[in-house]
Amino acid sequence: MTRRAIKRTAIGVLTAAMLAAAAGPAQAACLPWKSAGALIAQNNLLPGNVIYQMVQSRTGGTVISATLCQSGSKFVYKMVVLSKTGDSTNLTVDARTGQ
Repeated sequence: MTRRAIKRTAIGVLTAAMLAAAAGPAQAACLPWKSAGALIAQNNLLPGNVIYQMVQSRTGGTVISATLCQSGSKFVYKMVVLSKTGDSTNLTVDARTGQ
């Protein structure tokens, strides 16, 4: 192996290690709430449409994106809400309590 090939390999290995370390713990598994009916029923979660209405009434905005995410035994809805002025806000709502 040439010195150049060894250097490229070493750079590749170090880059991969740094990216893996920067990624941190695994992300929660998420589904669009419209596709999560079985998961909602199996885990006694508040339905997406109930959360959707709660968030819209609390914020006065419009939910433009919603996913149901699971991390271990915890379930949350992650939502993006568009305000009447055009600002977007990311919200996380507990799927069991609506808080």
